[in-house]
Amino acid sequence: MTKGFIIFISSLFLLVTALPDDSFGGNRKRKNKDKTEEATRESKYDKLFKQEKFVTRKGVFTLHKTDKKLYFEIPLTLLNREFLLGSTIKETSDNGYSLVGQKPQEPLHLAFARRDSSIQLLQITQPWGVIPKYSDSREDELKQSIRKSSISPIIKTYEIKAFNNDSTAVVIDMTDLFLSDDERVSPFDPYGIKAEYGRVKLSPEYQQELSFIDDIKAFEDNVSIISSLNYTIASQENKEVKLPVTIKVNRSIILLPDEEHMMRSRISDPRIGFFTTVKQNISVKRDGSKYVYFMNRWNVQPKDMEAYKRGELVEPVKPIVFYIDNTFPAEWKKAIHAGVLEWNAAFEKIGFKNVMQAKDFPMDDPEFDPDNLKYSCIRYAPIDVANGMGPSWTDPRTGEIINASVYIYHDVIKLVNDMRFVQTAQVNERVRTKKLPQDILDESLNYVIAHEVGHCLGLMHNMGASSSYPVDSLRSASFTQKYGTTPSIMDYARNNYIAQPGDKGLRLTPPNIGVYDFYAIKIGYQPIPEAKTAEEENAIVRGWIAEKAGDPMFRYGKQQLQAVYDPSALMEDLGDDAVKAGEYGIKNLKYILEHVNEWMDKEDPNFDYRINIYGEIVNQCFGYLYNALMNIGGFYLNEHEVNDPRPSFAVVPKEKQKQSLRFLIKNLQQLEWLDNPQVTENLRVSSPRSERLVKNFAAALLVNTKKISLGEYRDPNSYSSQEYLNDLHALVWEPTIKGKNLSAIDMLLQKTILSSLLNSLLPVNWTVKRPPIAEKPMLRRTCSCGEHMASGFEFQYPVYNIAHDNTKYLYFSLLDRIEKTVKSKRATGNFNTRAHHAYLLEMIEDFRNRKE
Repeated sequence: MTKGFIIFISSLFLLVTALPDDSFGGNRKRKNKDKTEEATRESKYDKLFKQEKFVTRKGVFTLHKTDKKLYFEIPLTLLNREFLLGSTIKETSDNGYSLVGQKPQEPLHLAFARRDSSIQLLQITQPWGVIPKYSDSREDELKQSIRKSSISPIIKTYEIKAFNNDSTAVVIDMTDLFLSDDERVSPFDPYGIKAEYGRVKLSPEYQQELSFIDDIKAFEDNVSIISSLNYTIASQENKEVKLPVTIKVNRSIILLPDEEHMMRSRISDPRIGFFTTVKQNISVKRDGSKYVYFMNRWNVQPKDMEAYKRGELVEPVKPIVFYIDNTFPAEWKKAIHAGVLEWNAAFEKIGFKNVMQAKDFPMDDPEFDPDNLKYSCIRYAPIDVANGMGPSWTDPRTGEIINASVYIYHDVIKLVNDMRFVQTAQVNERVRTKKLPQDILDESLNYVIAHEVGHCLGLMHNMGASSSYPVDSLRSASFTQKYGTTPSIMDYARNNYIAQPGDKGLRLTPPNIGVYDFYAIKIGYQPIPEAKTAEEENAIVRGWIAEKAGDPMFRYGKQQLQAVYDPSALMEDLGDDAVKAGEYGIKNLKYILEHVNEWMDKEDPNFDYRINIYGEIVNQCFGYLYNALMNIGGFYLNEHEVNDPRPSFAVVPKEKQKQSLRFLIKNLQQLEWLDNPQVTENLRVSSPRSERLVKNFAAALLVNTKKISLGEYRDPNSYSSQEYLNDLHALVWEPTIKGKNLSAIDMLLQKTILSSLLNSLLPVNWTVKRPPIAEKPMLRRTCSCGEHMASGFEFQYPVYNIAHDNTKYLYFSLLDRIEKTVKSKRATGNFNTRAHHAYLLEMIEDFRNRKE
């Protein structure tokens, strides 16, 4: 049987081997042919990019572009990951609309999500005021409820055009986001020069047919799309005329850290000045929800934690690098580098070295792009604005700063020249010049850059810093050499205008870094390795703040917008006594004005420089008077916690308010020095500057009564509205009461106060137009950082005293007193004085007749 089976198998083998080649092979060939046809059949992906000639760049996303099309190839692994999309101006036809290097809009916090055959673009954090919610409770049901009630809105939907050939990524057409008039990524600065710093809303008309995608770049964690966008916009002079505007804008999309690598947030404290990211904590640990503010700061961590714990200076894992524009004037470069590096001293105090680095734009690095969100840069703006800015962009989940920019406008150089002249020329002959010596220029620019970099580190303005110094200490060589003019360079405390001719050895400028600045960097950046949560960190940080709560050098004074209440937190002031500082300052201005021709005749033959400097002298005088005015009806404000030594609210002492009023009226009545004919006769024809100041301050003096009534309400022993108006009448009408001949300023002061009084007493729908003095002074001198950004614990905004407004009956009483005084003295004085008295009585009579 076995033998038969073997013979059968052998016969079968011979039969098979004798068959033609294609007996089995035909089917194999057909299969191979089908596979070849399938292989040569084009995929949908290949067809998509065969239609036109595309430029392709590969990175975190793969980008494909033509002039009018842009496709994104999004890896499936990056769906639902979070990104920031931000715009940077690369080139412009008019930097009045936005500056080269500027990021005119807040970045969009985005994610891509897939739904069936489409990709949705989600906006994770909404920039128009919807505060993100979270919970520190352990209840999963609560967290789930929060998620359901705060889902991310869909802002765009894109059809999936294809999968890539290995099906690991989807392709979508994102042209419309980068070639459209989408306000969320608009290249126009809503607070720019042509928008009059936010007062005017621009209405550009997008020109689709003239716009195109210029270039694309892709890197490991971000991509850049450069679009050339064209608009027409109405001329400010003639709305019928449409002007063309071209802006080349770089949109960067950068991948945010995943949850494992996110920075731990640090809870902020209102007693320290950091920009913040706010979230709403909905928790069962307390009754009611709570807003929690997290500091905006860089993620500075020790490279060697064990060495750090041993007290050694260590490098950071990731230093903070600022790249410096290579278009800056060469003579500015040294100071700009130095201004960045100044902050290393503060980081060394908390155990770090080489945190801050400054580098010129690299010329040999193909990946470097100053318009890429990945790089923090200091940019030069060739425009006649005397200003600087230091904004930053943060991860909205944690407050981590991921990008910061400093913009330095060209005329900041004019600003520092002006300030050095009008504030220190009385003691420093080297600043009596149209062009500052290089070392003084370096010193001044260093301060400007360090201030703006401070903003980039998360620090807000500390307008209360300079008020911690006694005024006379600013005339001490030992004190000023140690401390400068202020404990914080984040204050607007400039140069030492207290210094008098003959004072020797004084430091005339702010410190490189102030004692408050060292303290603030510790609060925001010192690692706390023993803490495991933000709450544990916060307990330690609050202890650090409590240690300094009673020391005025470490006090944080909020910037006050729209209305000013706290005279210890002003812009452009020095010292703890506005009256004494003002007396020193005005004495110096008189000295400068008396000698300006002597100093400048040779260098300024056509008076161009003196025309400008004269205006700056007037502005400086305005500031000294304004600072004293803020004492009247003022009160000191502090963020207060249990056991803090400073109260949350304290009315300015009565005697200081009365002293300030006397100082103000006296200096207004004696302001003729400002119209020095030896100077003004060579300037442009204009009305006397002294009269302009008198008119503005006179109107403000009456409006101030409401502030006084608010202080009176909080402290019954403080300066009362009635006493204030009695003093105002006695001081302003003192020359009349004494039967003297009135000066032009005396008459203007009396007439303006009476006009404001009568306007306030109009019986129906009366309104008092806000006088110019009530606006923020010297706007030209403010750096723009934070001008429309909310503080973590809010700027100081107006307080409306409606319930305790007792001014109107007091105004009637004041009117009666003025009328009696003028009537009793109407026949005294020279012709002009008597005519003035008659005019005031006519004004009062007209008012009474109209009222009847």
